[in-house]
Amino acid sequence: MNDEIDYGIRSMLAKLDPERTDPGYWLRFQLWVVNAAAPELARRRRTATVSEVVLSWWRTLVPTAAFAAAAAGFVLLRDQTPTPPVAYLGVDEMLLEGIEAPVMPAFEIAGPEGEVVVVNEVY
Repeated sequence: MNDEIDYGIRSMLAKLDPERTDPGYWLRFQLWVVNAAAPELARRRRTATVSEVVLSWWRTLVPTAAFAAAAAGFVLLRDQTPTPPVAYLGVDEMLLEGIEAPVMPAFEIAGPEGEVVVVNEVY
């Protein structure tokens, strides 16, 4: 059964084969690919030293490094003292900032008799 399926698929794909109408197509295609890739393959076969690679990068590497050094020097040497924050917030205040929080009672023990006084605060 697999032979019948393979034969059917082969017959359908044979209609798409360019060599059916153009004899020698695949040989010419192979020669074209190899000839087109030859310069790049030759360049990759050539051995390059580390200094040759670094020298090939000098047009982009040196100006980029100089710009990075100048930018770092500008950032480090600018004369600006940081301003301290106006108010310090606790973690709970930062988490609840902008959220309507319910008023939660806070219990305190006050007075000589130890009575409990409820003080409402927003947390």
